[in-house]
Amino acid sequence: MTERFGAGERGNGAPVVGPRVAAGVRGEGAAPQPSRGLVSLVVAVTGHRDLVPREMPAIRATVQRFFRELRQRFPDLPLFVMTPVAEGADRLVAEVAAAEGIELLFVLPMPRSIYREDFDELSRAEFDALMALGDVIELPLVAGNTPELIETSQPARDLQYERLGVYLAAHCHVLLALWDGEDSGAPGGTAHVVRFHQQDVAELLADYHARSPIDFTEDESDLVYHVLCSRGSNGQSLAGELAARGRWLTRDEIASVTEQMPERYANVLQRMMEFNRDALRAANLPLTPLLDEPYHDVNGLAEDIERIFVQADAQARRYQRKALLALRGSYLLAALAAGSFVLYADLTAQHGMLLAYLVFIGLGTFLYLLERRGSWYRRSLDYRVLAEGLRVQFYWALAGVHGEGATQFSHDSFMKRQDLELGWIRNVMRYAGRRCNAITAARPERGVEIAVRTWIGDAGSGQTGYYTAKTAQRRRRSRRTARVVMLCLGLGLVCALILTLSWGRIGAPWSNVLIALMGLLPFMAAVRQGYATRVGEHELLNQYAYMQRLYGNAHLLLTSTSSIARRQDVLRAVGEAALDENALWLLRQRERPLSGSQVLQPS
Repeated sequence: MTERFGAGERGNGAPVVGPRVAAGVRGEGAAPQPSRGLVSLVVAVTGHRDLVPREMPAIRATVQRFFRELRQRFPDLPLFVMTPVAEGADRLVAEVAAAEGIELLFVLPMPRSIYREDFDELSRAEFDALMALGDVIELPLVAGNTPELIETSQPARDLQYERLGVYLAAHCHVLLALWDGEDSGAPGGTAHVVRFHQQDVAELLADYHARSPIDFTEDESDLVYHVLCSRGSNGQSLAGELAARGRWLTRDEIASVTEQMPERYANVLQRMMEFNRDALRAANLPLTPLLDEPYHDVNGLAEDIERIFVQADAQARRYQRKALLALRGSYLLAALAAGSFVLYADLTAQHGMLLAYLVFIGLGTFLYLLERRGSWYRRSLDYRVLAEGLRVQFYWALAGVHGEGATQFSHDSFMKRQDLELGWIRNVMRYAGRRCNAITAARPERGVEIAVRTWIGDAGSGQTGYYTAKTAQRRRRSRRTARVVMLCLGLGLVCALILTLSWGRIGAPWSNVLIALMGLLPFMAAVRQGYATRVGEHELLNQYAYMQRLYGNAHLLLTSTSSIARRQDVLRAVGEAALDENALWLLRQRERPLSGSQVLQPS
């Protein structure tokens, strides 16, 4: 966003989302556009309108180098640039991005016809030419604003610009700031956009701001790449060695300014790139859509979310199968190794049993290392939680459910931004909701009806039906485990009693058989109980029962009211509870010591 004014909350009217008109002028090194279901690394632009002309070649070179270094470090994350394409910084970055073959999204703070009045005739021609190179979003007017008001009232216009800054900062992974580092005091200026990106403080929207500006949590949403440059209006220029210098800014109190991207942010982007690689490697996986009925008349932009959901869901199932196979295989091999050892020790004492023991232990070790190398367990967890987050985001988009304030969006509800390790999931949700979060559903009443019927459902459908069935299934499985454990322990006890009561009267080989069974049966009970612990039978039973109650109660509340606003409130509450539960579940599973594979949440 070019430094100028401020912005507001979702209000009257829907934004215009323009289709990509043409490829425009693309450089020879243009990267292919993101495939369906892949995610991009989003860069948003903020900076001065009045760049100093003699610094612009160096600034252009720094921006070009910035894009190329990102591509080199994250080759499987297509770049995606959001810019309001105002004069100065916005257009310079748009031109560099277009030349580099980077996808562009132009985000306008108000209707295009009014926004163009900010520019002179020559600038408008340049504006129109650039607008043909990417998609366009016109943000809706702040509640209380009208086209006539923002044409005549500077405070009303300030709100639109601050709303723009909030939107850009909230939906990017890196904020690219072409800025002198000074606070001009202008509402919605570059300093204010950077402050919101790093501290979630929006001065003009304070009435809607629910979070404390004092926030000690670390998250992935505060990354800024600062290109130092002069502001033409103040008549001063930076020293030659400082002009166009690039550096990274974060909220880190120890190293808030660095020459290289801090590793923790790079790790978040690496996880996003890993997701893209998995999607490309398994391009033929069956994809299951969220809805089997048309929804584009409600909110066609929700397809952005669905495309990524189907990939996350498919990858979660894929890695779940792999991890479960490794887990079951490791337990089977452990049982076979134990059986071989018992046979060697108590029955045959043959060299073949010892060799079999070594083979089974070796295969078990190989399976363990294979699982660890592929991170099957961790990926199955991450992709399942991502899919569930996208499910909530999708239905919120259809039902017109928004955050409680102008500075809150659907991705902010995931773990409240308080765990950096989950930051890549929030980053994917930022990208998936980049267009949906800017609009109000065209037919929210129909969107609510779809969400209530297909997402919440009842005892036989939706998430209510899913968790009802899963709770019953998990309860049966838990009882089966208890029976198997008791049977093995009971038979082992019987063997011990027979051997004790008939001491001296049972000779070989039957005494050896009884001794072998005394060792094997308790071990089999331990194996079955250990497997149940690893797959979290008891934990999942509790979680499924909780989710069944959650969606069941939501179903009762939704069927007891016909108010659209009330139904949206219920959908927001159940979605936030589901996001919290899935995030906490993921953290609980990651805290377990890994052994081959571990607790898996079935799809």
